[in-house]
Amino acid sequence: MKRTSLKSIFIIALCSAFFVACSTVPKEIPEDLTAQELIQKGQAEFENGHYKASLAYYTAVTERYADAPAVYLEASYEIGHLYMKQKKYEKAKIVFQEILDLYALAQPGTLPGAYNKLSQIEMEKINEKSK
Repeated sequence: MKRTSLKSIFIIALCSAFFVACSTVPKEIPEDLTAQELIQKGQAEFENGHYKASLAYYTAVTERYADAPAVYLEASYEIGHLYMKQKKYEKAKIVFQEILDLYALAQPGTLPGAYNKLSQIEMEKINEKSK
């Protein structure tokens, strides 16, 4: 009898954890959130280990604010950083290369310099892991 109830408790706990993990991904992201609010939500989800939710918020920024280069770059960098944290180096490499390509095409001084340098650093890390 004890084995059955321990097994039942374990199964219930496992199912509960699964549903809580799934519920952290927003079904809809409110349209009225500013870019900074979306980024803050993405960062909060990242810090809580809710990577899918974090990705959803950052992706919303890149889609909604594609015409705002500084915001787009910040969200894109955060997506790359998220992939690095998950050890998804090929996905991260694609994101960081896109950022570097944007800088290569931009007029000097028109984009915030930090994401160029940070992306270069991350690409070096990826290249080191590939060796």
